[in-house]
Amino acid sequence: MPTDDRERSAGGGLPSVSVIVPTYHYASRIEATVRAVLEDAATTEAIVVVDGCRDGSLELLEAIAAQDARLVAMFVEHGGKTAAQGAALDRSKGEVVLLLDQDVVPGSGLVTGHARHHRSDEHRVAIGYMPTVPEQTETAVSVLSDLYATEYESHCRWLETHPELVLTRLWGGNISLRAEDCRRVGLEFPYFGHEDQHFGIKCLKAGLVGVFDRTLYAEHRHSRDASSFLWYSKMQGASRWQIHRDHADVLGPYVVSSTLEGIPALPRAIVALCGRPHLGDVAASIAATIGELFASVGLRSAERASYRLARRIELRTGASLAMTGRDAELARRVRPLLARHLERRFASHRHPGRDSVARSPYPPVAHER
Repeated sequence: MPTDDRERSAGGGLPSVSVIVPTYHYASRIEATVRAVLEDAATTEAIVVVDGCRDGSLELLEAIAAQDARLVAMFVEHGGKTAAQGAALDRSKGEVVLLLDQDVVPGSGLVTGHARHHRSDEHRVAIGYMPTVPEQTETAVSVLSDLYATEYESHCRWLETHPELVLTRLWGGNISLRAEDCRRVGLEFPYFGHEDQHFGIKCLKAGLVGVFDRTLYAEHRHSRDASSFLWYSKMQGASRWQIHRDHADVLGPYVVSSTLEGIPALPRAIVALCGRPHLGDVAASIAATIGELFASVGLRSAERASYRLARRIELRTGASLAMTGRDAELARRVRPLLARHLERRFASHRHPGRDSVARSPYPPVAHER
């Protein structure tokens, strides 16, 4: 009998697992994640929390729950990702919680693999591997998925050479830990962008040990449009400042000039000049517009450079807004100035032969950590 079958038939010493998935405007694609979770016999329950959106997600989940009682469909008023996760954690019953993002589709045996990491009472945080699988839409910018994939793979290689820093630089979306440890540490974070790193550092301070395991495999079905990319970049700037403020003992104080590191002189001068309230959003929109123009003539390397510049501007802008208590301005979204025209004109050039699927404003973005 295979090892998996022995473990499942005899209990195998595996702890019970509650899989927690927050979802927001993702009705057209959440089923793939849910079905994959339920296929794993180690799933004690799957709690999927609809975070305040009325897009048909709840009705879809309730229909699946009628077929499999392990699925718990929840609806909460919109409070953000960590609030939705916290609501699910409060009602979870498993000894272990597996925190999955909505666009992370588990590979075969993912839940079982996470459960194996928690056979003992060792206080462990298991971090899985999520290679990027781009999913294109009419408004998606494919180079943004390329940027994300490149940075994520680099991050994973870095973790394997610095395993002692797994929690300090936690990249979430596919992580598990004992439920009692998760409740003790807490999931709350005021911004969206680096909430996973904040959680990882709190786990570190609570005495937990992080382990990165490539065999805990899931696909990250990534899609990003320009407007979401710019907004997330701004939120990441705010959250980076918040993390340094909360964890200066681990990360040191926040240094504004960190947003200028590793870039050539001209982009550095542009970011320093433009990355500020009232100017940052406009400047980032212009940079993204330039990227769209480069894309329209097939200059992908120049398109990529333009979007990287736009992100640096918004990172600095977001940090400036958070530092000065202007959180309300973080909600402002912008887009490339010519995006609507270019989407119509160049959609077939950018995504030849690809079917359109609904876009999601909720998944994580490139961290540039």
